[in-house]
Amino acid sequence: MTPRTRLDRVVQLREKVEEEALAKLARAQASVGKAQVRLEDAVRVTRVDARRAGPVELWQLDELARRRALQAVRNAEADVISASRHENTARDGYATAHQGKEIVERVQGRRRAEILDELALRERRTADEVATLRFNAPE
Repeated sequence: MTPRTRLDRVVQLREKVEEEALAKLARAQASVGKAQVRLEDAVRVTRVDARRAGPVELWQLDELARRRALQAVRNAEADVISASRHENTARDGYATAHQGKEIVERVQGRRRAEILDELALRERRTADEVATLRFNAPE
């Protein structure tokens, strides 16, 4: 039997905060993955040269399309950097939440050990009193 302490509720709250921080980290990691995939796709598009022999107007259109593709690459790179920063923030938040939960759990464990020691001491005292009363009782 584990004795109840006033810290039980605090531990539950810290566990909930840690779970939320972990979920936030997972979402941030997923957004980084999606941003990297978008970047890879944008880079792949820019590596294709669609210019062919033909009228100059078509070359101008192709050049405009290439500029847009390069802009898409720059935007995708910015998205990856932003998502990575967000992931680092979420990772720091999770580490803080995890550490806070661990600290409270350690304090709770110490308090439970103190309570169990106190209960064992009471039990020994009661057993000593009973033994003393039996020893001193007339037969």
